[in-house]
Amino acid sequence: MANAEHSGRRAADASGATADGTARPRLHAARLGLWLIAALLAVRQVAAVLGTPRGERLTDLETWVGPDGVLHVSGSLYDSTRFTGTPFTGLVLKPLTRAAEQALGWGWTFGSLLLVAALGLIMARALPRPAGRRTALLAAPVAISLLMLSLPVRNALWLGQTSIVPVLLVLLGCFVVRDRLAAGVLIGLAAALQPTVLLFVALLWCTGRRRSAVAAGASFAAGTALAWAAMPHDSYTYWVHHLAGAGLGGEADELANQSLHGALLRLGLSGPPEIGLFLALGAAVAVLAVRRAVRYARDGQLLLAVAVTGCAAVAVSPTTWQHQLLWVLPAAVGRVGRRASDRYVWPVAVVLVTTLPAKMLLPNMAALYPLRDNAILLA
Repeated sequence: MANAEHSGRRAADASGATADGTARPRLHAARLGLWLIAALLAVRQVAAVLGTPRGERLTDLETWVGPDGVLHVSGSLYDSTRFTGTPFTGLVLKPLTRAAEQALGWGWTFGSLLLVAALGLIMARALPRPAGRRTALLAAPVAISLLMLSLPVRNALWLGQTSIVPVLLVLLGCFVVRDRLAAGVLIGLAAALQPTVLLFVALLWCTGRRRSAVAAGASFAAGTALAWAAMPHDSYTYWVHHLAGAGLGGEADELANQSLHGALLRLGLSGPPEIGLFLALGAAVAVLAVRRAVRYARDGQLLLAVAVTGCAAVAVSPTTWQHQLLWVLPAAVGRVGRRASDRYVWPVAVVLVTTLPAKMLLPNMAALYPLRDNAILLA
């Protein structure tokens, strides 16, 4: 009996070793294949941007730091509505103007691609359990590939926008930096660049990271106060006259503006009733999103909690252009539906919404225009 058990155990061990020895080369080959796809997508993106004539690519970056750009003017940054960033963003970019001019094209594009790669690696590392090490290794190139294909990243690279930076700062603060004070500072800096990111202060506070929440609020206040001291007129124009950036950039009712404010304007509302309804809906969305995010965080799904909070932050912003909608993609790790078979639908829906134009998702029928025009916001 003992000999039989011993022989059976040896056979099982040998079988397991053989299976493991077979699985490892397959895993290695799959990982190499996925990284190759990610690299090819990156090369394609570089070719698409740099293969475009100079006056048609990186137009937003050229508008800011080019020879006749907004950051060169001696007056207010907001004399025209071309500059849509916060005064703190202008304060940070002004010293980099000359370097950015020299790096227009290759330098800026490759730098942005590195930020996208960092985003993908952090998202893969933050996958909720029971994702194991093998899943994380395969998820990194998949995440980077999806980011490369997503409309927000493609739009940001094409225009030369900096909208990837606030997302990266928040993810660094939530998943990489261990010191809670430093993590809060990073999130506060992200809020100084994109004010609605302050919603993460509520998430930090409600999940017990109160030191980080205080540091984030203090960092945001310090950055905003510094910009106010250096550029008081610009700060007044942005925070008071434009109500935290409302009215800057394109028309607020454009399809590219996927915020609640933009959707209400497209539905025909305007004036004080629209503003009141927007404020009420924005408050409801923020409260519900933070409550749900806190539940996810306590359940060990921190990436989904961060994604839900980020989606709420862009929804309640007065204007949310396509390059600012990067928060939608990490929400693909969520699950929707009670039946296990239904839960695969949500990630597919998120990927489709973030990678395909709305006109390709729904037929050209007047009854479906409200759904088609607000597809990302509804997601």
